[in-house]
Amino acid sequence: MSRRYSGSASSSSSSTSSSDSDEESVRSASAGEKRKMGTSSTSKPSTTSIQVKVAPSNPEYDPVVVSFPRGIPSSIAGNDSNANHPTFSYSTFKDSSTRGRRINGEDDHCTYSASAAGKAHDGRLSKTYVCIFDKKKNTLKLIPSAEKGTVFALDQCVKEYSPAVANDSTTMGGDSSNISASDRVRMLVDSFGSKKKQKVMESRAANKVNVHSVVGGGNFVPENVKDSATNLDSQEVSYEQARRDFLPPFDADADAPQKVYNAQALMGEAAWNKVSGIVNKRLRDLKEQGGDSGETICDMLVGKGHCPKSIKTLMGSIKPSETGSPYRFKVAFFLYLIMRFYNKIDRRGFMRGNTVDDCINECHLPHETGVRIFDLFTTPIEGKENGFLLSKQLKTKMYIYCLILYVTASSKDMQVQNITPFYKDLRLDDKQATMILREAGFVVKKNSAGETSVKLSTPLEFPPPRRGKRS
Repeated sequence: MSRRYSGSASSSSSSTSSSDSDEESVRSASAGEKRKMGTSSTSKPSTTSIQVKVAPSNPEYDPVVVSFPRGIPSSIAGNDSNANHPTFSYSTFKDSSTRGRRINGEDDHCTYSASAAGKAHDGRLSKTYVCIFDKKKNTLKLIPSAEKGTVFALDQCVKEYSPAVANDSTTMGGDSSNISASDRVRMLVDSFGSKKKQKVMESRAANKVNVHSVVGGGNFVPENVKDSATNLDSQEVSYEQARRDFLPPFDADADAPQKVYNAQALMGEAAWNKVSGIVNKRLRDLKEQGGDSGETICDMLVGKGHCPKSIKTLMGSIKPSETGSPYRFKVAFFLYLIMRFYNKIDRRGFMRGNTVDDCINECHLPHETGVRIFDLFTTPIEGKENGFLLSKQLKTKMYIYCLILYVTASSKDMQVQNITPFYKDLRLDDKQATMILREAGFVVKKNSAGETSVKLSTPLEFPPPRRGKRS
């Protein structure tokens, strides 16, 4: 019985194993068929042979390659469908020579020009080719560009603008050959620049002080510029405009040094009236007390606040009973208020505040003078946190205003024997201060003892333009 049982068991197990092997063979066969099907269904990537042809150079028919460094015209870029495409003319660079080419073109808004002098031997390792692919013949033709691979970078000029020197403005519809570099940049940004760059240019223009809007600035500025415009070339006119943007209002035809720079025009009417009221009251109080000391006036004006040592020494050297002393005290006091603002904002370069009144109160300035100081030397900060920024350019502007005010308050003759202590209070190095004063027409000399003397003479003479180093 046991043997039959074991025999039946073995037969059943063998039958079971055979059925399992059959199933495995079926599965392996089906998997093999799938692999074969997958292999047969995947196609090999197709390749197409392309014949490359390099055309020989032919100066008469070689294509001309141009670039637009200042932006592609709107008609080509597709931004203005109504604008006409620019048209170009191609001619020799000189009538007396066959070498070199010149390109001139124009469209509705701009003129374009570029030139290549041409070379007898070209040793450049890179060449420029125009490639044309023929889909039907599967050929790629490489044609060398004109003038041995030269890419003509087109110089773009806006036709609608022209400089008018009279009245310190720019008008329309004239010759654009005498336009200044700053005006060229502004017009190109208006035409081709991004919105962000246009906002930057608008912010720069808003920071400029219009001389015609300053009380006491005088009408001499437009008359002088208008009279001299016919005798100045475009470069001299641009330097003259840049100088008037950099310096306070000045009279170039003044017959005395003290008439060149007008401190009242520099301060503005509201700030001048506020400073005059404060100084006049302190002078009356000192006169009632029977005193005649500049140091006493300085203590009465400054109070418990910190006063730079150079300004305190300056006020102490002024005798209240002398002729013209009230004017010098007013200039020195306004200079002290600027230094108070500078010492407050210089550490971070900006001040936080929702309004200008908040910043004025933080600096402890009289309201009228504070408004004038913030208008001259700061720009509003736009963003999540409001405030006012003292930029590098405006800090340089503040330096020249402070230096001129210091010399004005020092003497009637516009000269200082030693201005070095004031340099230290301004945290300004001698080299930069000397450059600023010379640009303003001052004569600066330094002796062996390290003392720097400053003097302004008439007729007013400015230094020639400084040329940058060649790179």
